[in-house]
Amino acid sequence: MNGVEWAVIKGIPLFNQLPDKVAQELLANAHPKDFPKGKVLFLRGEPAETFYIVFSGWVKVYRETAEGDEAVIGVFTEGECLAEAAAFLGHTYPASAQVAEDARLLPVLSGPFRNHVAKMPEIAMNMLASMSKRMHHLVKEVEQLKTSSATGRVVDFLLKRCPVDSGPAVVALPYDKTLISRRLGIQPESLSRILAKLRKVGVKTEQNRIVIADTAVLKGYVNGASDSQPAVMY
Repeated sequence: MNGVEWAVIKGIPLFNQLPDKVAQELLANAHPKDFPKGKVLFLRGEPAETFYIVFSGWVKVYRETAEGDEAVIGVFTEGECLAEAAAFLGHTYPASAQVAEDARLLPVLSGPFRNHVAKMPEIAMNMLASMSKRMHHLVKEVEQLKTSSATGRVVDFLLKRCPVDSGPAVVALPYDKTLISRRLGIQPESLSRILAKLRKVGVKTEQNRIVIADTAVLKGYVNGASDSQPAVMY
């Protein structure tokens, strides 16, 4: 691993409180790999033999519904872990994972990792911190899905990726619109309608990017709409 990748690892809650020597020992047999878009990392119900650290790209974690659709649980990118809890507990994967955009990942075998954890209680504490952070994030997302309109969720998605609080901005969509819509709990055609509706407040779609005339205007628009309209699931 190079210096940039090691810095990513040290920024993850699971490792950031550990001495470098201990973290290096834990990952001594782990080697980064490049995975193409569409690669399935694991399927729900398979033994959780590996967890992954993301160096670049995007990975979606999902479950299939009874109707055959995908319910996207999370989309992971640089500096995030996925499946560490299942690997830590030695269970099966509770969901499936697939590379959404070309990604560079660090696969970590769960067996040797658990052996180290048994000897180092501080690693278990870090694991609890990592799981707590993930749970807090999920609770916030569920709250947003329950209380925000579809338009509000789309606008919030865009504003979180704006580099400025006011004035013009360009947002590069991190992955395809189908995945964005599933992540936001709406249908792809609803996403297209919402983006079309936002043109009146200076939002234009240009292939894989969104051009916003004024982020403050966009924020004010959705705040005003949420004050006067109930949450609507499209």
